[in-house]
Amino acid sequence: MMRARFAVALLPFALASCGKSKTEVAAAPPPPPPVMVERPMPRPPLSAAANLTLPAMAPDGNFMTPSRGLSPIATAWHLRAALNVAVLQCAKAGEPMEAQYNAFLAAHKTALNKAHDGLKAEYRTRFGAEWQDRFDDDMTRLYNFYAQPPARAAFCAAAAPLVAAAATTPAGGLDGFAAPAVAALDVPFTDFYRAYAAYRTDLAAWKANRFEPASAPVQIASVQPVPVNRAPVLTVSSDLLMSDTEVTANSAR
Repeated sequence: MMRARFAVALLPFALASCGKSKTEVAAAPPPPPPVMVERPMPRPPLSAAANLTLPAMAPDGNFMTPSRGLSPIATAWHLRAALNVAVLQCAKAGEPMEAQYNAFLAAHKTALNKAHDGLKAEYRTRFGAEWQDRFDDDMTRLYNFYAQPPARAAFCAAAAPLVAAAATTPAGGLDGFAAPAVAALDVPFTDFYRAYAAYRTDLAAWKANRFEPASAPVQIASVQPVPVNRAPVLTVSSDLLMSDTEVTANSAR
């Protein structure tokens, strides 16, 4: 009886020792943080400088260029400036564009002189004693506008057919030709401005979040080339070839 009570007394210790013998499973360590790499920095379009100042945006959503909101005489004179820059930048001496531009000047000499005198009169009215300085500054700005290097290729492509068309425009048709031509010659520059504005947006996003997780390297299975001078060789036993004289199966069997 004493032995039984002793065995019962030892039972809790046995159970406790069994519980301690269980293997404790350690928690898995957290995965390492992803490797971060710097995203490519956006670059200005058409190799432009990184600190350009864009023209103001008009209420209609278009950029304000020097050729917006002009009078008819100012438009005619701006056309002359644009075609002049086009010949200087886009044509070599002796090419057709040079002769076409000279033909344009000769055909519209009277209208262009009138436009020049009328534009100067507009400046006198608007700016008084300072008109000459304002006129000279604006003409310099106009020529620089058409000479912007990033848009040069697109400008030359747009100007070439217009120089040819200007040379054959009747003497009395300059006003009707100038307005749509000047608008068309604005397009290469406004397209560039939009691309540059988009670059600025992309650059701001890049500065806000320059890094991204590195993508896992792609494992490309290597393919062993088969030598071209080692064609497979098929060997057949002569006994097999001679064991049966039938070439096709006999359906009557």
